This record gives sequence, C-alpha cells and structure tokens, in this order.
Amino acid sequence: MTFPDPKKFQLVVAGPNESGEADFLEVGPAAEFDFPGVAAGAFYWAVDGGHSKTNFGAPPSKVALAGRNGSTFGISSFPAHSSGEVDAATLDESMSATDDGDAGMHASDTIDYEVVISGKVDLVLPGGKKRTLVPGDLLVMAGVPHAWKNPYDEDCVYVVVTVGFNTPEAAS
Repeated sequence: MTFPDPKKFQLVVAGPNESGEADFLEVGPAAEFDFPGVAAGAFYWAVDGGHSKTNFGAPPSKVALAGRNGSTFGISSFPAHSSGEVDAATLDESMSATDDGDAGMHASDTIDYEVVISGKVDLVLPGGKKRTLVPGDLLVMAGVPHAWKNPYDEDCVYVVVTVGFNTPEAAS
C-alpha cells in the first residue's frame, strides 16, 4: 500500500453547518512544513483553548504543536537517511531543543499519539535508548525529550495527533 505525500492528504470534515445541521464542511488548506533532510508534512486540523461541540477546530494558520488545552492532527514524514538534527532556531515556540548530546533531541508540552503507516524510523531517548517503529506501531509520546533517526532506505510516514497539556507547569 502506498500513501500520498504527507502534504497531499485529503481532509474530510463532518460537523455542524451554519444552520446547525450535520454536513460535510469546506475547509481551508493545511499548514505545511518542510525541514530539508529532517522532516516534512502538514497539520490539517487544530483546536485551540478547549474542545467542545461549538469549538471543534479548523485548519491551523501556522505550523505548531498543540497549545494549552488544544490539539493538532497531521501527517509527517522523515526522509530516508535523515539524521533528525534540527536547528533550534527553526523550532516553533511549541517545541524546545534539549541539551542531551544529540542535535535532534527536543521536547514539547504535549502528549502525542502517533501511528506509523509506512517505512520505519528509530525513536531515540536520552541515554541512547532506542526503539525502531514500523508500520502499525502506535506511540504515545508523553512530553519527554526524544530524537528521530531514519537511517533506512525508505521515507517513514506517520499520523500524529498532539494534545496540549492543561497547564504550562504540567510538563515540569
């Protein structure tokens, strides 16, 4: 099974229209990102400031992980033979680089739910702890420092949902 480029998925939204009736909603474009040699993809949906029947979200206006009481939904990829090294200056305020001896190590104030749908990728934690994730693997990332490495011959594509912590101090 092959998947489209992470920036080319079709988002279908079923929700209340202006009359309050269940309908398929027309929505705007995704917020795309491309960090050459590191990661590429798009966030297709985001909710800010709490989830409710009247605040169910919209396409995000910028690339960012979920903020406090929010969530994001997207598709990402790690290119084949990528090291995961990021320039801390390119990170959105929703993520922070960590000083764990690995240029790719970073963390966020989110709980992330991820599903690998193609390829494989190594998830590295501080101290050199490593797991290889393959299609069908489910990951819960609980705000801990981590790095992604794809030394393999195929891009890794995965679905990601980020959920912001309820309070900023919850991450400490």
